[in-house]
Amino acid sequence: MNSIAIIEAVNTTSLPFHGQHIITAMAAGVAYVAMKPIVENIGLDWASQFVKLNRQREKFNCCDITMVAGDSKLRQLLCIPLKKLNGWLFSINPAKVRDDIRDRLVRYQEECFTALHDYWTKGAAIRKPETTVDDRTPLRGIVNRIMGKYGMTYQAVYKLVHKEFGVKHIDELSAKQTAEAVEYLAGKVIEGEFVGKESLLTKATKQFSDEEVVNLCYMQLWMDKAQQAGKEVYPAMKQLRSEFSGFFYDLAHETRFFTQGTKEALLREAANLDKTERSVANAEGMFRKLRSTREIH
Repeated sequence: MNSIAIIEAVNTTSLPFHGQHIITAMAAGVAYVAMKPIVENIGLDWASQFVKLNRQREKFNCCDITMVAGDSKLRQLLCIPLKKLNGWLFSINPAKVRDDIRDRLVRYQEECFTALHDYWTKGAAIRKPETTVDDRTPLRGIVNRIMGKYGMTYQAVYKLVHKEFGVKHIDELSAKQTAEAVEYLAGKVIEGEFVGKESLLTKATKQFSDEEVVNLCYMQLWMDKAQQAGKEVYPAMKQLRSEFSGFFYDLAHETRFFTQGTKEALLREAANLDKTERSVANAEGMFRKLRSTREIH
């Protein structure tokens, strides 16, 4: 039986994995994950899974690692390499997991089938988001309102969502979790979680000159044009299997989360500009266009 002893000071890390946080430990440069907490969290019987894993120790590269357990005590836990965890999930019978996880596990396994097919027939597999841009519109809406009212950054608001739901990006949220994230942020507003930030915003000193705000707004418009160009070019790059197709996808779909936030901030700053300034007066058409632009979908 393989056994790797790890001292208490081992480098452990909490990682988001399919909506849950898991604890990993490093051994000989390999990230291992304890299986008992994961098995129990999805509603499986640990005793039977323990037997299954031990029967397939070589397949899953199982190791008994002494690490800090959930009760903060050193315990010897059955672990597998993190890279094997997806394969183990692929082998699970959905009928045996918790009801609230079953549909998600089925979707995940279907995605595995598609990924394997695409890898062997197309040479690459591209992960699809759990939800569409339209599905996430209510979430972006409340995030933008919080940003505009309380002066918080895009990153700060979404960091709360990432931490609460154990994801790295909002496209990892299921449709149900997206709705829950809206309620979660709305609850924080109602409970006064963000109170105090608004007063800090009103007392803040002016950060940019009027001319600098105008220049930044022009840059925002060029970013809007670049996003639109990326959206139009991406299908052709994908069809050609170009190595740049991912870049154009990100340009059109990923940067919009940041530019939507900067647009809101710039329009807020522009509302206080001195309209008698020549540079501002000459840019009125640009401001109208900036207000009329919408996020690229």
